Amino acid sequence: MTEESKKRYQRIIQDLGQIPTMPTIAAKVMQIVNDPHSSAEDVAKFISRDVALTSKVLRLANSAFYGIPRTISSVNSAIVILGFNTIRSLVLSASVLKVFPAKPGLVRFDRKAFWKHSFMVGIASRMVAQIYRRKKLVDMETAFSAGLLHDIGKIILEQFSNEDYLPVLKAAKDLAQPLVVVERNMLGMSHADVSGMLVDKWQMPNELKDPIVYHHSPLDDNASKEMACIVHYANHLCHLKASGCMENETYAPFMVQVEAVLNLGISQDDLLGELEKHIQEAEPFFSLIEAN
Repeated sequence: MTEESKKRYQRIIQDLGQIPTMPTIAAKVMQIVNDPHSSAEDVAKFISRDVALTSKVLRLANSAFYGIPRTISSVNSAIVILGFNTIRSLVLSASVLKVFPAKPGLVRFDRKAFWKHSFMVGIASRMVAQIYRRKKLVDMETAFSAGLLHDIGKIILEQFSNEDYLPVLKAAKDLAQPLVVVERNMLGMSHADVSGMLVDKWQMPNELKDPIVYHHSPLDDNASKEMACIVHYANHLCHLKASGCMENETYAPFMVQVEAVLNLGISQDDLLGELEKHIQEAEPFFSLIEAN
């Protein structure tokens, strides 16, 4: 790392102290959900304090994405039917967009494209995890949340270290190189590392952090290799559907070894067809983007 890179790295680490905390109600819900002694009533009580959050959670819970055959009319029912981890996904989905609003004057990503990609990777990760569960038990909602947050470091760098990140965005475009490669060369870190910092600040479990940090290098994740491979493959599927964060983006290469690790027994073309169905069923998730 050059002297200039070291200085830039130090500035960014200092800037990242500004990463916001999770909204209070969402943070409390996460805390309760992660407490093995909590009840559905405990979680519902806190969610119900926020009328807007309650409305969003119920709308998402009643989407075709979850396939519940009857209408869920209360948060308590949603928790009983869908489970704590699904509620964690729903609260995270309903809250995360509010934490990182666009700031006027910044050179920034197309926020709608960014969030669409994030939700698509969350949906694709959940789908791949659901298929992989036939071989080994993995949590589909952890996969969804990891997919949703996998690129959040890009927004953090753009918003809190814009002066240092702008040359990186420009270089990635001018050189037609993957952003993660340019980030490591110019910043000494990547958006995946910064995403992990957010998960730490929000006190979310390592089972969620590791696949986020290693989503570009899943075979290096000794603790959660399968989940990291799931998010990596999901990201690849979304790239094949031309879903990215930036216009004319050069995507990081797909690690073909991941297919052998997961051994899903389903062709890539069939996965893409299945993903399209899941995306259509998840329309209420994408409507969250339009509302912001």
